[in-house]
Amino acid sequence: MATQAIHLDTNLAWAKGGYTVQVHLGSARAPAHLVLDTGSSTLAVSPGAYAAEHDTARSATPWAQDIQYGSGAWAGPVLRSSLALGEGRHARHIEDALFALIETEGEPFRQADGIFGLAYRELDPAHDISGLLQQRGVQPALSWPWRLDEDAATLRGEILQQPRVDITPAFTALEEEGVVRDQFGLLVQRAVVHVQAEGLSDHALAADPLNRGTLVLGGGVEAQSLYHGGFQDIRVVHDLYYNANLRGLRIGDGPVVPAPALAAKDVDSHGSNALLDTGSSFLVLEASLYAAAMSALAAHDARLPALVDRFKAAFKSGQGLPNHAIDHRDWPDLHLHFESPTGGDTVVRIAASHYWPHNALNAGQALFLLAPGLPHFASQSILGLPLFAGRYAVFDRRAGGTGTVRLAQARLP
Repeated sequence: MATQAIHLDTNLAWAKGGYTVQVHLGSARAPAHLVLDTGSSTLAVSPGAYAAEHDTARSATPWAQDIQYGSGAWAGPVLRSSLALGEGRHARHIEDALFALIETEGEPFRQADGIFGLAYRELDPAHDISGLLQQRGVQPALSWPWRLDEDAATLRGEILQQPRVDITPAFTALEEEGVVRDQFGLLVQRAVVHVQAEGLSDHALAADPLNRGTLVLGGGVEAQSLYHGGFQDIRVVHDLYYNANLRGLRIGDGPVVPAPALAAKDVDSHGSNALLDTGSSFLVLEASLYAAAMSALAAHDARLPALVDRFKAAFKSGQGLPNHAIDHRDWPDLHLHFESPTGGDTVVRIAASHYWPHNALNAGQALFLLAPGLPHFASQSILGLPLFAGRYAVFDRRAGGTGTVRLAQARLP
């Protein structure tokens, strides 16, 4: 059994608000930049990066996936083929990875080619559509080549009515086949792509040291070159997502605002009141916590709410505020209080430079990365990349039953 961890380069250049890793699919080893997402488990790729018809290692299945995120959705057939990662001594592969081919229109991942979900098995649902295909006279009743061309809403309804199949996520398959251990580490510098000057190509953005990170598949605390100091440990309370128990939020030197528990009706589907999600560029706070945060910012400095309002208006057209409008010294740190593996509190500090990054998406502009939960979502906080920025995070799925997420200060290049 192979237990040596593999180190893979990651980058913000393609997804802009998420880190991607390059993988190679199929007999042609087609390269694809996939978003690393601890908030999902699906491996999916666009036809622009992977041509199924040219893959001699590919086999079709009767399964299809239709996946929705907080923003964006896609559908397509599930295929089986080879998956390779890394180069040289860090090269690994499996021959029978399951992944979806994105067939619906839209660009949910910006310039990235798809998504690499790193969460647990229950978040990788597919549906056996063989019965639906047989009704339409498709023989053999396999989902590829794709023959469903309905509008998105109709297609989703048809797929979700078919029998559910939980397929094995790619990371789980790598672990089960002995390629890597059941843990991984992520070095994260920023939450959103750093843009030094307008007009830069994606490849130029990728060369910016501030946009680089590292994925350590199968590894964790032994990667000492990636961090310094000790770890802060957060208990994973449910293995639906990387679910945490968020106990409270403190702004600057203010009091701790208790985080409400997840509503009982949402426990089965959402697990707990917070999830740790590298697929999100924002700290999405449960509504009452967000309101408390805004009140605390106003109490800290009466000028701050107006800047948030200015940002919201600008962001409707994809713009931020000028860097000079946001002096990080004027903004308080955030402190998130989590349940630790021993039952105490683990308090994680988030500096203003990570929730108000400069040169974010556009040169010379700052983005405010706190957001309230959407009205139709559960009363849950989705804690994205600002939580991980400037840190090396180890997702150890072996520890304490459902796992532990460990955070240390990143040793930056």
